[in-house]
Amino acid sequence: MIVRLLQGRVRADCISLFREQAGQALERTRSHEGCSFAQVARQSHRDGSEEIVFLSVWSDLGAVYDWVGGIDLVNVTVIAGDAPEVFDYFDIQHYEVVDPLIDAAQMAAARSGLAS
Repeated sequence: MIVRLLQGRVRADCISLFREQAGQALERTRSHEGCSFAQVARQSHRDGSEEIVFLSVWSDLGAVYDWVGGIDLVNVTVIAGDAPEVFDYFDIQHYEVVDPLIDAAQMAAARSGLAS
């Protein structure tokens, strides 16, 4: 499982455009095969800009590649559509989900297989 986290700051003069694009991007993302969760959160600032977080959860890296349309996972915002200039800055991170319970079960199975 892969967690994709985009964080960025949307320029004050681009808030309306970004919200429209974010709504469309959420619809596309949520309906994309391999996506199990997608949500956008925002924090407003006094200057009118917004700090945003776009979190999505994917079955595997192949699904993320298919969704962004290639292997460049760092420079493709997706949520800003054709207008990445809405951001003052953005950063994208990808995390492989680590589940200690699954890892422990796999280790126990491996150990019992060695003992046989």
